[in-house]
Amino acid sequence: MTFHADTALAARLEGLAAEEMRSFVTAALVDEPEGGAVALDVAGGVAAYIGRGCLMNQAFGLGFEGPVTVEHARAVTDFFAERGERAVVSVCPLADGSVLESFAALGYVADSFEQVLVRECAAGDAALGEQLLTPGLSISEPADEEGRSLWAHVAATGFSAPLDPQPAQLELGRLVTRRPGTRLFLAWVDGRPAGTAELQITGDIAWLSADTTLPHYRGRGIQQALQRHRLALAARAGCTLAVTEARPGSVSQRNMERLGFSVIYTRVDLLGPELDAPSGEDA
Repeated sequence: MTFHADTALAARLEGLAAEEMRSFVTAALVDEPEGGAVALDVAGGVAAYIGRGCLMNQAFGLGFEGPVTVEHARAVTDFFAERGERAVVSVCPLADGSVLESFAALGYVADSFEQVLVRECAAGDAALGEQLLTPGLSISEPADEEGRSLWAHVAATGFSAPLDPQPAQLELGRLVTRRPGTRLFLAWVDGRPAGTAELQITGDIAWLSADTTLPHYRGRGIQQALQRHRLALAARAGCTLAVTEARPGSVSQRNMERLGFSVIYTRVDLLGPELDAPSGEDA
């Protein structure tokens, strides 16, 4: 089945991305009730503040319920600035065109891109999880706090490599394990943790994310095994569509395309103006 990037499908997917941001807020509030995590409904989307320095402090889904005005853009900018964060706004190219104009008027610039890929879920996918091509590979779901902590550490390490994971990456991994409704997966090779993955199922859509492999195990088909495993679970759950994301031109994108995913659109992350230095500090 060939998918076309129409506004209706994009609105649905970006709506799910916005709800994902709400789930991070929920997880942060459970973990640290006084931490100030909060979501702002704005221009049909969500701006989410998870915590100081969190990598997921972003806005998603704006521009699918009408024009995005400069007032909307200013509300997002102020929302993050009041919490000491520089605004990041993820924009879908099928959103109302006013979103770019309004944020550009406040000095926002393009900072990075992300591919959104989709694939039809078919009945035959239920057998994909049996194809573990790497010798000694197994996949498990963490069942307790120790397992979830291991998952968070492996994910942070994989995404940080070749550098050591920074506190913000470790904290993000920990928050992912506390999100409601998420399923976590650890890949093991000869009894050692080698990679991570995550699955969220909402209605008939399966969202595959948090794919990373530790450097020592890369190039051995572990990411594809994790993808096949989750596609099999999605098919058994009755999903009709699988969605994932990747950096343009990355190994992850190529792995996903080998399994039948195709790029449906490319988001652009807009970076807001730098924050003014606090009084008494150099700008």
